[in-house]
Amino acid sequence: MKITAIIAEYNPLTNGHAEHLRLAREETGADTILCVMSGSFTQRGEAAIADKYLRAEQAIYAGADIVVELPTIYAISPADNFAYGAIKTISAFPDVHYLSFGSECGDAKIIKKLAELLAEEPEEFSGYLRKYLKEGNSFPKARSLALADYAAAHEEYADTVGVLDQPNNALGVAYAVAIIKAGLDVELHTVKRLGSGHDALDIDAPYPSSGAVRAAFRRGEMSKIAKAVPEKVMGMLSVCRPQGDALGDMMLFKMKSVSGYDLENYYDVSGGIHNRLKIAAATATSIDELLENAKTKNYTMARLRRICLYVLFDIKKEDYAACVEAPPYVQILALRATRKDILSLLSIGCRNILTRYSDINRADKRLRYMVKLDFSAQGTLEIINKSNYYNKKMLLV
Repeated sequence: MKITAIIAEYNPLTNGHAEHLRLAREETGADTILCVMSGSFTQRGEAAIADKYLRAEQAIYAGADIVVELPTIYAISPADNFAYGAIKTISAFPDVHYLSFGSECGDAKIIKKLAELLAEEPEEFSGYLRKYLKEGNSFPKARSLALADYAAAHEEYADTVGVLDQPNNALGVAYAVAIIKAGLDVELHTVKRLGSGHDALDIDAPYPSSGAVRAAFRRGEMSKIAKAVPEKVMGMLSVCRPQGDALGDMMLFKMKSVSGYDLENYYDVSGGIHNRLKIAAATATSIDELLENAKTKNYTMARLRRICLYVLFDIKKEDYAACVEAPPYVQILALRATRKDILSLLSIGCRNILTRYSDINRADKRLRYMVKLDFSAQGTLEIINKSNYYNKKMLLV
């Protein structure tokens, strides 16, 4: 079996994603497309637009053969930890030949070159990085500036300058670094991003982003969305409801309730940001107001929002550390009905395969926190979306 893996959120799946699925199969010669998909919450600290099983079903319709969940602890993590968790999940599958992803540069060689540099991180580069971090830059900005300085002294890296400034490029590099550190023999395949950019919200652009579709959904522009997504996805969205402020209200309540001392112990909290967050929470009347008042030069809004989500789900630093030490597990969300042979292959390399919540009882005990978090996140999403999706087990599509 020749597997090509894709890491995605599909929030929701767009025509651009469907084209990527087609090209990934065609250009890598894969007979199996594996999707590792974020479940109920996404890397920006936001709730998914629809239930994870429904979104996984759309991925099968669009060309995937199997969709498994990226554990929630990683799905809502910073880019490097997001990538680590996704590659760890992929490592449970034998015969993964390629990892395919979209990028702004469309050049796997440049992505690989950058990944090898960052995985090794020579002292000269580290020195530049420390310099820009001390100046108060966010880590992504500091790393990009450090790369520019390093490339100025090493001509062979001239073609990498600015690459990390683009979000899909940066995530592709994070995937490649994780592959190197995991010692996996997986080749990179990238498709140049089509149409509007990652953060562009123009629903009328060619191949609009998922963010543009979500924005249009909130505005009720369903006729415009119909041109941007596959027909099956449109059917799913037609029965979804706009989310409103439920998640923000939940996070704001928890941020007001937790003490400043306890806040310091949550995952990814450092540098005294807990004090700013607690002060901002005291007077804020919305989560957006809290984030706006707490932000600093070196803390992105997405990072602050993720921290609020960690507090909501009570994820402490030691919880994440324990998850890193735990073995990989595979929670299957959807499977092409004609491809049950994938389950036989998977069972060779992975002892912890889940197709429903009750499977937690036979999984490694070190995984129980992570699996419970996945299902807690699903229950929270149902409250936010004012829905109670009946399915809680793997779909055969």
